[in-house]
Amino acid sequence: MITPYVFAADDLVVDFFSRCSKREREDLLRLFRLLADSPHQRGEWVQKGRSGREFQVKRFGRWLVTFWPDDPALELRVVDIKRIVP
Repeated sequence: MITPYVFAADDLVVDFFSRCSKREREDLLRLFRLLADSPHQRGEWVQKGRSGREFQVKRFGRWLVTFWPDDPALELRVVDIKRIVP
């Protein structure tokens, strides 16, 4: 049996999330669950962190989500989120 991943968010993501509307929070939770269900999907581009770790940056409509799969912990780490303004 494959153990499912759970999502975990960095402090800045939680701060951003807390300032969103209820509808936006529901959208983001849906996206986080979608990513956790398939943690190794590729983003539109790769971004390197200060430690040299590679993060995937994926666009979902008006959202840019930066994440990486933490395989030993079975977590999908969400490290940044941005709202794209049209």
